[in-house]
Amino acid sequence: MRIRVASTLLTLLLCTVAWADEMRSVVDAAGRTVSIPVQAKRVVSQNDNRLTLPLLELGTPLVGSAGRLDAQGQPYMRAVPDLLGITYANSGIEFVGTYSDLDYERIAALKPDLIVTMIEAQAEPLSRIAPTVVIDPNEYPMKDGMQRLAEISGQQANYQRLADNYARKLAQARGYFDALETKPQISVTFSFPAGDALYVYRDLGALTVALDDLGLALPDWIAQMDERQIALSPERLIDLDADFLINFYGSTPEDGPAPVRAGLNNFFPGWCQALFACREGQVLFFPYASFGYAFSALELNLDLLTTHIVGREWEARP
Repeated sequence: MRIRVASTLLTLLLCTVAWADEMRSVVDAAGRTVSIPVQAKRVVSQNDNRLTLPLLELGTPLVGSAGRLDAQGQPYMRAVPDLLGITYANSGIEFVGTYSDLDYERIAALKPDLIVTMIEAQAEPLSRIAPTVVIDPNEYPMKDGMQRLAEISGQQANYQRLADNYARKLAQARGYFDALETKPQISVTFSFPAGDALYVYRDLGALTVALDDLGLALPDWIAQMDERQIALSPERLIDLDADFLINFYGSTPEDGPAPVRAGLNNFFPGWCQALFACREGQVLFFPYASFGYAFSALELNLDLLTTHIVGREWEARP
């Protein structure tokens, strides 16, 4: 163990970092003043969905990203391939460990000029490799968080282009919803095929931003929750009832819509008969990518919500 630690530290200290010539100072979410490149050229990200996805959409040159491991132990990035078509295999982006267990030697070998992390405790060891900025995505509303990432990575022009495109698409979709005589109330939940837990959300990334942008309401008790999410017990399932209920499915057959629906049956047998939304066929299953932190996820939600609500006849809950 001592040999490995010594080797890691030596690697970090001897690593030739690709520092940019022109630098600037920013204050990060941990209150640290950090000198970073004006235009980063080799960036490493600590979280796939919350950081890598928006950074890539902004056009940031990423050389490494944390990710996840599937059942076979193969690394992948959540939501990134679904929304952007980018994988480890087709992009040259290096897998640098999972978000809570980074491979510091691998990061050092990539010679980054900027590292972005959501975990403050990682800032000190990562700063030995390259300038490291701590980001708290929950500190800002989603679009403001995207703008903050654009400022840090030097991609402000791309941010404005993406924001303008979304504003145009939103104006069109908003017109469809404004024409409805009654706007629906919508609950947003997350469950698993095993049926061992059910979470209800006040904030779930791009989906809840799109709902708000379209003027669609969450039930009052959900909108007023102090927490971003809470686990719901089976006996409180009826509290979820709304005109529509949205849940999510993954990108493999094992966590697709049918297994997730079966998981809900395991969690609360008879749930469909108990909830108005399900009795009326108004339970919607959206892909995981719809709660990604990116403008592409926002636009996906505008399409899904328009198709499933404006594009059909539906019943309002009494």
